[in-house]
Amino acid sequence: MEAWESYQMYLGLKLHFTTDYDYTRYGGRTSASKASFLKRKDRNFFARVARKYGESTQDYYISNFLRSPKGYIGDFREENYTDWCKRKQALTYNFITDMRFLFEQISHFDDIFSLQKGQHPVILRNYLAKRINLETLVILQGLVGFVKQLDKGLKDDLVWPETRRMVVKYGAFLKYDKEKCRVQLLKLIKETF
Repeated sequence: MEAWESYQMYLGLKLHFTTDYDYTRYGGRTSASKASFLKRKDRNFFARVARKYGESTQDYYISNFLRSPKGYIGDFREENYTDWCKRKQALTYNFITDMRFLFEQISHFDDIFSLQKGQHPVILRNYLAKRINLETLVILQGLVGFVKQLDKGLKDDLVWPETRRMVVKYGAFLKYDKEKCRVQLLKLIKETF
């Protein structure tokens, strides 16, 4: 991969995570020109990323956009990529662990998403407190589709729109075994409730 391709990928992903642009739909294509790339002072960053990560360049960018949604390359770190790889390798395990943690706080499965007295639901409170991973929200969205329910109850909320964007946008890139997660979740629900 070359620096120019790395830059195009970065721009496509930045648009994906910050606007209504859909990276998967448009194949990451943007209207950027090679001339505009050559004028940038930070083009060495893109060359370095392309050289170091090669085929994993997209994963590097995604992991850093999850930590720094605005896409400022000064915030992009190797640690973000390493942490993301660890979470991705233990995806099902982390999902079940997070669900166990959530189930300790509720009496019925639907209580995870219920709004009470103007407070955020249990799932959102725990995500914002960094007690559960974003991947857990994405998997739950894929399994039960809770985002539309929270959209109705949190339409005037300040925090929910950004979290919602991350869940929906990251969902296009997170690959997981949906059937395995579904079976594990059902098993856990039967054990708990």
